[in-house]
Amino acid sequence: MGIIVALVGGFGASLAFIGALVAMFAGGVGYSIGTDDSGAFTARAVGALFASFVGFAGALTARNRLRLGAGLLIASAVVGLFFVFWFYVPAAVMLLAAATMALWPSGEPPEGS
Repeated sequence: MGIIVALVGGFGASLAFIGALVAMFAGGVGYSIGTDDSGAFTARAVGALFASFVGFAGALTARNRLRLGAGLLIASAVVGLFFVFWFYVPAAVMLLAAATMALWPSGEPPEGS
């Protein structure tokens, strides 16, 4: 199950990375034409970029430790949505889907029982 979560989480983190870069580009274009608050939007896009790196870390961690990886995936989705909402929505859906798969009970007995 950890490999599936890692693949879906990695895809979601890739979407998050692309969304953060597009948001950064939009903020840069806004700054170049002189719109208000575009510098702050670019700074929020940098925050979303760091959130996408947390998503990558969560996807890699989920291979061995599902709950920790799921926590990082959820944190990446929530923080990214907080920073740049519309650019991060597809990524947040994938990240939350991967976290849900990681936290869903598998029906297998725990190891050692």
